[in-house]
Amino acid sequence: MIEEKLNNNIEYIEEWDWEKAVPAGRAVARHKAHKEGIAHEGVHLWVLRLTDKPEILFQHRAKTKDMYPDCLDITVGGHVPFGIKENKIQKESFEEIGISPRNDELIDLGYYRYEEIADELYHREFQHVFLCVDNRPLNQYNFTDGEVDGIFAVRLKDLELLMQSDISFPIEGYEEKSLIEREVSRKDFHPLLFAESMKEYMKVIIQACKEIAVNGSVSTRMPDL
Repeated sequence: MIEEKLNNNIEYIEEWDWEKAVPAGRAVARHKAHKEGIAHEGVHLWVLRLTDKPEILFQHRAKTKDMYPDCLDITVGGHVPFGIKENKIQKESFEEIGISPRNDELIDLGYYRYEEIADELYHREFQHVFLCVDNRPLNQYNFTDGEVDGIFAVRLKDLELLMQSDISFPIEGYEEKSLIEREVSRKDFHPLLFAESMKEYMKVIIQACKEIAVNGSVSTRMPDL
């Protein structure tokens, strides 16, 4: 079996066909995929809070991360280890923020074809994107894998304005076992959220969250691959 030949010290993901948008069944080292532009699968989860004003949760990436440290980013995001076929987003979500939504709690927005080329990075990824509604208090999330320092609630209205232009606004969050408030602007978020390559992606996320808040259901989906 191919799994028996893999080096246990290297993180492996599954290669995908970039043109056909299907898994190829071959393992590839993550660092090699990112260097050579080998397409692979990622999973994203956006958590929406339906309080008096709808809010989207952003993870605070650990200051020790190699790429984009200390940024506010997608609630949960990660690569799918080679060989994992089920509960992909639940695995990543539990590791990063301590929750594991049931399948019937997830809203599947489909796949987004993503490409990033910069210096020594050539990143091609099919991002499987999910939404879920979770109204638990912020202090009930847990961060144990060292990848996430905390979690912050951003009002949907503020996020929509932020996507249009650089503004500042207050947010509430939980980290270091304390509830805190801070003022943020674009510089505090993952810069690629505002990149042209993510424009359609973020448009779908915001529209889908609006639909949930108003109708309780979603018709918006990621563009066809």
